Amino acid sequence: MAGQAHYTSAPPSAADRHGGFRFTAVSPAARPALGVLRPLTGYAPPPGAVAPAEHPVAFAYDRPDGDTAVLARTRYTGRDYTGRLGNHFCHALCAGPGELRGLRPVELWDTPQWAPSPAPDDGHALPDLAELVPGSAVGPDRVRRLLDATGETGVRLLARLLTVALRALAGEGTGATLVSADPERVVDWIAAASYALPAGLTTRLTFTTYTARPETDHRHLTGTRPETGERAPAPVFDLDGLREDGGPEPCATARVLAGAWGSGRLDLVDAVADLWEAAGDEGTGAAAVRRLRAACALLAPDGTAGPPVGEESGLAGFVRAVAELRPQAAGVPPERVRDAAERHLATLTAPLGDVRAALAPLPEPYRRAVLAGLLSALEAGAESRAEVLDARACAFLASLADAAPGGAQDVLAEVPGTALHVLRRATEDPRRAGSRILRLYRRGLWEETETYEALRDLVRAEEPEPERERGPRLPWRRGSAREKE
Repeated sequence: MAGQAHYTSAPPSAADRHGGFRFTAVSPAARPALGVLRPLTGYAPPPGAVAPAEHPVAFAYDRPDGDTAVLARTRYTGRDYTGRLGNHFCHALCAGPGELRGLRPVELWDTPQWAPSPAPDDGHALPDLAELVPGSAVGPDRVRRLLDATGETGVRLLARLLTVALRALAGEGTGATLVSADPERVVDWIAAASYALPAGLTTRLTFTTYTARPETDHRHLTGTRPETGERAPAPVFDLDGLREDGGPEPCATARVLAGAWGSGRLDLVDAVADLWEAAGDEGTGAAAVRRLRAACALLAPDGTAGPPVGEESGLAGFVRAVAELRPQAAGVPPERVRDAAERHLATLTAPLGDVRAALAPLPEPYRRAVLAGLLSALEAGAESRAEVLDARACAFLASLADAAPGGAQDVLAEVPGTALHVLRRATEDPRRAGSRILRLYRRGLWEETETYEALRDLVRAEEPEPERERGPRLPWRRGSAREKE
């Protein structure tokens, strides 16, 4: 059940002997939440506003705590019971986040459940609401019309807006301010951001269509008018001029989602949402965003989704994000995971470290898929191998080569440059590494010169210091050496 409450300036009554701003009618489910609701019921008019039409409706969605979701619609009503100007009426709805399942909060912009005026202050409780009913003014068609009207400029603006929203949801930055003289325009762009995201994630995305104090607002998306927009901190989105100031460049995830809407690929938006929802809406906002980034990285058709991680980077960050998606339960083909791993890990610049531990959270066959993607990325990025493959990573990859006798299923056989780099640095057991190099050499992976140099490095690592001064002893080209392998 959802609770509801009315808040306005009202005269004293039998239920409350003090006049002024107060809750005048409350349902049973809302009564325990009045302390949470009260800070969300205020309203400040725009500077210089006089006529009621100059006072925009403030429609807001908040998550004051993890267990409560609040929707509030506040409108200016003019004079109060004493004749003073400045009265307003706030109708607030409160529910558990689960009661919004299947809904996006912005869809309640025009729900028929909003009261046109305060209920009589006669001591009678408001009824609880069995369910929250969306209105008819906000839906995917509204977003489609918006992007049709704004074209590529609108798609780019949506990508930037999503970037800011995702960073704010993940705790990586502040929210965005949306500036327009028309409250409906603010609703347009909140709807666009909401429909680009999975419905479950939008229950974490807080917003208001209007505030006169954007500089102190705490929400992820904050609407305000041009008269007060100058006070807003960056990033600021001028919705009337379709401009953005002070925000980051669009992130890969935002480009995928905005681009899908711009090109009409709503099947991709749905597929990302399905994969995200299959993992369950659990954990922090940072975890929810990390899962979305991973879903976009796995499903992006053109390979441009980029790294699916936030603050955590590298192999461990990628694996953690994919593991949280539960790819096996979601039916994600291992090939998609491999391709996504290759795209993401191609950008590595830091040492891999303990590869075995990094891969551990993933079940097979996804662990092997990520390993294959990692090796492909290393093979394509020869200049970064020395930076990325530290001694621990080389030892682990060399052990994988040993685990496939004869090279029948040798994961290194497909990446000759990486294999040679790994094996010539496997100094913990140089004899075994040398034997492995010879076997792969005979398969035609390397030229004689580079094979010789790799074996020489291993022999020098094995010999005591005085022996090294005599020069290498490498009868590797003699038939007897091949027979002894």
